[in-house]
Amino acid sequence: GDNTVRLWDPKTQEHKGTLTGHSGPVLSVAYSPDGSLLASAGGYGDNTVRLWDPKTQEHKGTLTGHSGPVLSVAYSPDGSLLASAGGYGDNTVRL
Repeated sequence: GDNTVRLWDPKTQEHKGTLTGHSGPVLSVAYSPDGSLLASAGGYGDNTVRLWDPKTQEHKGTLTGHSGPVLSVAYSPDGSLLASAGGYGDNTVRL
C-alpha cells in the first residue's frame, strides 16, 4: 500500500485529495460526528492515530501510545472521545 488516506466525491467518483504522513498502512478511518475531524489508524510499524481537517486536508495532530498497529478508530456519538483499538501484542483500547 501507499500508506495514505484518499478522499473521494462518491457522486462524481472524483479524487479530492490524499492525506500523507503514516509510515505504515492505514487500517481504519472515522469522521467526527460534526465532520470537522477525520481520524486515521496506522498499522504495522506506524502505530499512531492521525487527526486531519478533511476540508483543508491539514494534519492537526498525531496520537501515540499503542505498541502495535491501530486496527480501528471510532468517535463517541457526541464527538467528545475518540477510541483507538490496538492489536498484535498491544491488545488495548485507548480513549
